[in-house]
Amino acid sequence: MAQILVIADTHVRSVEALSPALRRAIRDTEYVVHCGDFVTTTVVNELRRICRYFVGVYGNADPDDVRLMLPSETTFICEGKSIAVIHPFWGGYPSKLEDKLAIRYPRADAVLFGHTHEPFNEVIKSKLLFNPGQAYTSFMVPATAGFLTVTDSGIQGEIQTLD
Repeated sequence: MAQILVIADTHVRSVEALSPALRRAIRDTEYVVHCGDFVTTTVVNELRRICRYFVGVYGNADPDDVRLMLPSETTFICEGKSIAVIHPFWGGYPSKLEDKLAIRYPRADAVLFGHTHEPFNEVIKSKLLFNPGQAYTSFMVPATAGFLTVTDSGIQGEIQTLD
């Protein structure tokens, strides 16, 4: 069994700007996946240093120096499950976006994505579509993060509001 912390849309200059609860989760969780919009190389480098296992993709708000460090999309295997990661800035209407992602990754067991800043945790076309929401509080919208439990029998997702 593996635990994965999923974050996206941090939009901060340093990991230290994130909530204490999220910083603890980053330190305490074996796998950390960031679904894009870091906005600085500092955040990428800090996560690479802090995390035991780190996977990340760049987002539409990321400058060129971040884009040179990370792919636009990736897929990795955890506990025998294929997990795709993307920041789909090409978007579209939200209901259409999830359908597009499910079709784009036919072999994935889960698709983790950012960009919309809206938490999403649903199974579509037999795969988990999962957006952790935004990892910072703004305009009365709370910070959220996602937690996945991956076993050989499946992937379960949970989204938590952070203090």
